[in-house]
Amino acid sequence: MRVRRKIVISIVILLFVLGSLAVASFISAQIEPPPLIVANFTDLNKIEKISKYRSCQGHVTVPQDERETKRNMKHYFWVKPEYNKSNTVEIYSPFEGYVTVLRTEPEQNLEGEIGIIPDRKIFSIMPPIGVWMFSVQHIDVKKDLKLGSKVSAGELIGYAALSEKRGNSFDIVYGKFALMPKRIDNWTAPFTGLYTVFNHMSEAVFTRYQQKGIKSKEEIIISKEERDQSPCQYKDAGPYFAPGENIDDWAELY
Repeated sequence: MRVRRKIVISIVILLFVLGSLAVASFISAQIEPPPLIVANFTDLNKIEKISKYRSCQGHVTVPQDERETKRNMKHYFWVKPEYNKSNTVEIYSPFEGYVTVLRTEPEQNLEGEIGIIPDRKIFSIMPPIGVWMFSVQHIDVKKDLKLGSKVSAGELIGYAALSEKRGNSFDIVYGKFALMPKRIDNWTAPFTGLYTVFNHMSEAVFTRYQQKGIKSKEEIIISKEERDQSPCQYKDAGPYFAPGENIDDWAELY
């Protein structure tokens, strides 16, 4: 009986210690800055244009607190027509980290998504609640990658899921997941925070974009003040924006 009691007490103490370490690591993650992008995550020679941060393209993508509304706070990377096919446009990890999101939603026209967090393995097989994450949507993820897989900066993680039927773009998101999704303008909003990847790129990485014609990061970001003065318009009640090609929503590459 005494031996069993000692075992139980030891297990309780171990669980308490592990739980304390997990909580401490989680709290630390909340105050850490977003990870720096130190590797190009695609071949820009295959990209025709990139939608600007806060564009009126696609559908609404905003934080749950709705401090920003009726805008798209992610980037669409539009592929040149000759590369609009499967297994052609490579996607690479932008920094060293762990795979923390893997999902597909064919009914939502989402072939695949992968999320990568910085070097915090304790969160790698858990939902990345409150942790800054780099995410690619519309991707055919490499078959050998699983939840918790470690990836190196510049490592191939998959190919853009492209086809004439699906479309010729993939999405880049830089954000924090919420504990629970929230419904905003007929869209399920999963984020508590969203940033543009371009404000968290190393100068070495951004130099490549400059070589393709984007002279400054401001050229690919619409400011909050500018978008507040000119809100996007929905098709019906949302979440998709009214159709139309606005050249001011895009940054063209050479």
